[in-house]
Amino acid sequence: MSRTIKEIYSEAIKERNKRMELSEFSNDSKMSIMNGMTWAFAAVIYAFETILDVFAIDISTTINNRVNGTPVYYANALLSYQKGDILTVREDGLAFGYNTIDESKRIITRVSYSESSSDVNLDNKLILKVATGTKGNLSAISPEDLVMINAYINQIKFAGTRIEVTSHNGDVLIPRVSVYYDGAVMESEIYDAIEEKLNEYIMNIEFDAGVYVSKVIEAIKKAEHVTDVYIDTSAVPEQGIFLACYDSDGFIAQSKKIARMTHTSSGYIRQSTGKGEEQELPGFRQSIKLIIDSGCDTNCQQTG
Repeated sequence: MSRTIKEIYSEAIKERNKRMELSEFSNDSKMSIMNGMTWAFAAVIYAFETILDVFAIDISTTINNRVNGTPVYYANALLSYQKGDILTVREDGLAFGYNTIDESKRIITRVSYSESSSDVNLDNKLILKVATGTKGNLSAISPEDLVMINAYINQIKFAGTRIEVTSHNGDVLIPRVSVYYDGAVMESEIYDAIEEKLNEYIMNIEFDAGVYVSKVIEAIKKAEHVTDVYIDTSAVPEQGIFLACYDSDGFIAQSKKIARMTHTSSGYIRQSTGKGEEQELPGFRQSIKLIIDSGCDTNCQQTG
């Protein structure tokens, strides 16, 4: 870490005062020529030390990102994958790449990694989740492309490394809650506002980030005219924040209620399409029950 100009200046003055041949130039005034020159050189030294600090950080970051065999190494390699191109390796075997960089062929846009262990294999398996598309509008890599991607990883992975690349359809978010609103607008407008806020939440959530019940509820509360969001424990069907995940075979599992938070299977979430495997899964509008907020709970009675 670089020293301050004042620290460098003070050290220079102490060192200067140790030398008898410079004692006749001793002067406490910072306006003196000698002290002015010392301050100027202290500033130059400070600038040089600051540059060295920045250089050290850059070098450290570059080295950490290029350490072969780490999860980050494989994640960066997947982001660099170019569909249909032949991978070339340097003669010394220390690096790989493509003859030309073509961004249009880079179909992987999101990658996350985790490690799993089992009693059968002593070595951990590195699991890499991938997706394509833009943030908030992600989709799974096709099975055909996933075969080629796994072949690509097998080319560059280190001997003995266990790696699995997965890509599933997005986890379906089902916010089955009671939403109270002020009654100032029509139900359709409330549904539109809630759906907009939930889509914003989906847009802003990071890939493979945790899904929190509190944050989903908070997103709904941000909708204009919404006064409260309530999970009715006596409601039928059961209320709460649910998530339905796809398996590796492309089949969707039964939705599960999130207690506080959970991690996605695919790495991202979305609304039910209501088609195919998701035909029985409700969208945001079907999940949410709207109630005009009268300022009275379910057990109280209003008198005229």
